[in-house]
Amino acid sequence: MTRRLPFPLHPVSRPALGAVAAGLAATTLSGCMYLSPAQTTKSYDAADGVSATVGSLQLQNILIVASQKGAKGQMQGVAVNNGQSAIKLVVTTGKQNTTVTVPAETAIRLDGKPSADTTSTVSPVSVSSVAARPGKSQKVTFTTQKSGATDVQVPVLLDQYPYGSASPEHGTYTPPPNTEVEEPPA
Repeated sequence: MTRRLPFPLHPVSRPALGAVAAGLAATTLSGCMYLSPAQTTKSYDAADGVSATVGSLQLQNILIVASQKGAKGQMQGVAVNNGQSAIKLVVTTGKQNTTVTVPAETAIRLDGKPSADTTSTVSPVSVSSVAARPGKSQKVTFTTQKSGATDVQVPVLLDQYPYGSASPEHGTYTPPPNTEVEEPPA
């Protein structure tokens, strides 16, 4: 038994009807992009640490490495001074203060190692007793003379790769096996 449609369709109209349906579906499904903000416009830290601005200093990828709550810790991250004069930065963790001087137009590492763009180094910023367990955050206050104090919730990371070398309790870090980078053939 053959069923007939209540109205006759011309053979050319079937593909046209399919194209209209596909166009309508595409328009309907793509309409949700108008209701969702573009994720590329949102600022975020693309690293394990956090960023902050203290006056004219920019702090990048700031974190604390420790084996456990209450243990000694080591701060890592970069302080960038794009200004024309040196800035003294006071880092307060609990009752402990550490002062570092960030030279003009320079980036310094808070772990005491030289940064890529300069040979300027500072004494490493240590934390005598980490107040939070790894995986949580600890309040750290960064102060400059011109801008005053800025509180930052700094993540505490477990003393393991890739930050394990920062631990004052374990000295130097040995990378896990099979992490060597091969040089390309000449």
